[in-house]
Amino acid sequence: MTDLEARVRQLFDDYGRLSNDALKDETSVHATLVASFFASYFVGSTPKAVFGGANDATFREVIPQGFARYRQCGGKRMDITGIKITVLNDLHALAEIGWDFAYVNKAGKGGNVRFTNFYFVTIADGEPRIFAYITGDEDKAMQEHGLA
Repeated sequence: MTDLEARVRQLFDDYGRLSNDALKDETSVHATLVASFFASYFVGSTPKAVFGGANDATFREVIPQGFARYRQCGGKRMDITGIKITVLNDLHALAEIGWDFAYVNKAGKGGNVRFTNFYFVTIADGEPRIFAYITGDEDKAMQEHGLA
């Protein structure tokens, strides 16, 4: 394993643990720490849109809202199930991250939504940071599981 691969793996080990803690307990949401995993500007692509945003105070305000949304729809855990890293060059890597979202829906039925996101990571400023990500159709998956 290269140094870059090890650093990207550690980034997602930490990001996954922090995200899981924030989902389980709203007092564990550390927006500044979550934001530190992202570059000063980053891009996202979802089935709804491609967008970009600054890693600023507005971003840190939105982070707790995202975890609250997951809790409101019954989210109990968000675990990383797999990490595949492709080194692109000396400064960049693509991380394919498998996630398992465990929930209990409004009817009291438990289940899991499994999905894969793709993250582009840079170490240009010395630390690994996410500068872009690609997600699947989260809203559709939530509806299919009776969570939306």
